Parts: sequence; structure tokens; C-alpha cells
Amino acid sequence: MTDSPAPATAPTAGVTARSVVGFLIFCELASGFVQGYYPPLLGAIADHLQVSDADITWFLTVQSLSAAVCVPLLAKLGDVFGHRRMLRIAVVCVLVGVLVTAFLPNYPIMLIARLLIGPLAVWLPLEVALVHNRIKGETARTSIGLLVSCLTGGAILGTISAGIVSSLVDSLVVVLLVPALFVIVSVYAVFFKVPESTDRTRVKIDIVGFVGLGVAMVVLLIGLRLAASDGFGIATILTLVVALVIFALWVLWELRVSSPAIDVRLVVSRRVGPIYLTAFLFGMVMFGTQSPITTFLAADPAETGYGFAASPGTASAVIAVITILATVGAAVFAPIARRIGIRTVLIVGASLAAAGQLFQIALHTQLTEIFIAAAISGIGMGLLLGALPALLAELAPHDQTGIATGVYNSLRTLGGAAAGAVFALVLASFTSAGELASSIGGYISIWAISAAAFIVCIIAISTLRIPTSDDHLAVPATVES
Repeated sequence: MTDSPAPATAPTAGVTARSVVGFLIFCELASGFVQGYYPPLLGAIADHLQVSDADITWFLTVQSLSAAVCVPLLAKLGDVFGHRRMLRIAVVCVLVGVLVTAFLPNYPIMLIARLLIGPLAVWLPLEVALVHNRIKGETARTSIGLLVSCLTGGAILGTISAGIVSSLVDSLVVVLLVPALFVIVSVYAVFFKVPESTDRTRVKIDIVGFVGLGVAMVVLLIGLRLAASDGFGIATILTLVVALVIFALWVLWELRVSSPAIDVRLVVSRRVGPIYLTAFLFGMVMFGTQSPITTFLAADPAETGYGFAASPGTASAVIAVITILATVGAAVFAPIARRIGIRTVLIVGASLAAAGQLFQIALHTQLTEIFIAAAISGIGMGLLLGALPALLAELAPHDQTGIATGVYNSLRTLGGAAAGAVFALVLASFTSAGELASSIGGYISIWAISAAAFIVCIIAISTLRIPTSDDHLAVPATVES
């Protein structure tokens, strides 16, 4: 099939694109704001609660583990009972979690509050399903691109705001109440301004499947966290083995039941499998390289022979270049796809992201070169960020858009966690006995792995069978294995 642009199909009667997308855009801005706001404040929160640096890392980890369970479950329930209904549940959970966190109760209660913020990760999959249910074609692609760009833009705004507000306000409680303002507006939008989706999938809820998937994801993420922090010792290996055994049993169960929690055959099909593979590899690089970038920049060249002894501000500036240009790329992919086709946009995005990593392998002795590599990678990853979920929503069965996008989000997160463990092992393998810093070979290896990951993405995207403008809306309920 040819890679033609999506047609400009009119929205569902009586529903305008503005009514569907306008308030959802603010919801994603709020989602990004919440995600970006807390990390700069972790030191102050740890001091207030009088917990160690190791303990406070669970502030973010608990949220990630909660998201691993919530995303596939709420996304699937959205396909069954309505995406707006599940989005309402998710925004209320996040609001309660944000408010409890702000008042800084004792450490265990705060961790419970962080569990309630986990459903934040399912906002985007549910919103993509709402958009694709109500809007088609070029307008849907543009809308999804705006949602993704607002998510990344909100994260930048949250990070900047945390620094500004904390410097102006003495009360940490007041500082932590700021995200609640954004979430409250999101609650209003979802309850009073966003229409419900109309498509429903008529299936039984696979309780065993969801419980098995949740347990497997949590155990796997704990194992990957142990690998990144403690290496591949006995505890790490046993945890990962248990996770893989649970996953294997879960797959066997899903293949046998008539209404699986996740359609494994769809996930590995030729129709959407390449998108999921790209999502995993993309997540590896996008999330897994953030820590190596920081440590490389902070390294003292007089001691290690590389690095720039850069301050946290300089490291933040490099990451900001990637994030800002990714925001731009996600926002503009749709009009570019209209001219050259969405497959070409994805290939260009993956090629730019690979080029950024290769550029960094060749040139990394000047800070200017690092910024150039960041800019190239950022715009490429932005095109992927916007185009991948938009295309997935078009290719997935119309009554499975929520769970299809939810799996996409989960795979990106899983890819980042896996890369964190692998990249930590790579750096450790290039660290001499008695030394704290890796040799430059460790970072070059990471950049090479990242470039190879994007090259695999290019190959995977090239195999996609994208429908023509005449039949891309009529997605069958069954797919090729």
C-alpha cells in the first residue's frame, strides 16, 4: 500500500475539533507540568521529611510502578466503558495525589499519594483515543501532535517553574500546591468540556490477564532498577528471571483466552508491530541517555580526558535543547506528513535522531558540538514523538485505540528502564578498578548503541503497511500475525 496523507475527513456531526482538543491540550500541558515540577524539588522534600537520598528516589519510582499497572488497565477499560469516564477517574486520582503530596505528611503516606499520581501516564492514551474517535484525517494528526508537544512543553514549564517558585516562596507546602492548580483546571475540563467517545469494545474484562501483566511489569521494573543501581548480582538476576517467567506465563494465558487484556497477536502483527518496536527503542534512547548526558558533561577533562566540568545549569541547557526541539517536531509533523507522507516523516525523524548520535561519536570535544548533536537529535525525536501515536491510532482497530496507545506508552517507559540498566552496565565495564568515572569508550559505546537503535527503527518503519487514503479509516478487527 502507498504512503498517502490522511484525508481531511470532517469531525463527527455536532462536535467540533476545538471542543474535543482545546481543553485536552491544557490537560497535557498540566500532565507535563506535574511530571517536570517535582524532580528539582526532591532535595528539599527529602530534607523536610528527613529521609535519605536513597529513600527519596522512591518518590519517582513509586509513581513509575503505579503507571506500569494503571496504563494498560485504564486504557483497556476506556475502550470498554468510555475513554472520558476513565480519564475522569485518572484526573481525580492525580488531583488527590498532588494535594496529599503538597501537605507533606509522613513518608509512607506520601508514597501512597505518589501511587495515586501514577494514572497521570494514562492521560495521553485516553486523550488520543478521544481525539481519534471524534476527529479523523489531517485534523486528528495535527491534534495528536499538539497534545504530545504540550506534554513535553509542560515538562519544560514545570521544571523552570519549580526553580522560580521555590526561590520566591519560603513555604514548601505552598510551592508544592502549584501543580494542583493545573490539575484542578484539568478536572473541570474533563468533567464539563470534553465529550465522551462513542466506540466501545464488547468484551469481558480479563482480570487474570491484567493482574498478571501488572505483577510482571512491577517485578521487571524493580529488577531493572536493581540492575542500574547495584549491577547484575544474584538479587537482580533472580528478580529479572521471575519477571520473565511471569511474562511468559502471561503471554500463554493471553493467547488462550477469547478476550485478552492485551491482544498479543496485534502487538506483534505486521500492521502495528513495527510501531511498538520503534516505541521501545525510541524510549531506550530518549529516557535512558539522560543520566549519561549529565555525567559526561560534568566530567572534569583534567581527570578523565573528556567532559567539560559543566555545572547543572549547563547540563540542563543541553537537555532543554533536546526537549524544546522535540516539542517543535511533535507540533509540526502533521503538515510535513501531508506533503511527504507519514512514513517518510518517521524515517526522517529516526534518521535525524541516529545522525545526532553519530555526530556525537565523531565530535564531542567542544561544548558547541554537544549542543549541535542535541539539536539534531531533538528535532528527530520530536517527529517520532508526534507521528508514532498518531499513526498507531489510525492503524489500530477502532474499538481498541485506548489500549493500543496505552501499550505504546508502556513500551516507551519499559525501554527507558531497560536502557538505564544496560547503559549503567556499559559505563561500569569501561571503569577501571579504583576509579569512579568511566573512560570515554563507555560513552561512545552508549552513543553507538543509541544510533544502532534508531537504525533498527528505520528498518522497522520501512516495513509498515500503511493504508491508502481510501481505506485507512476502515481498520479491520483482525490483523495478520
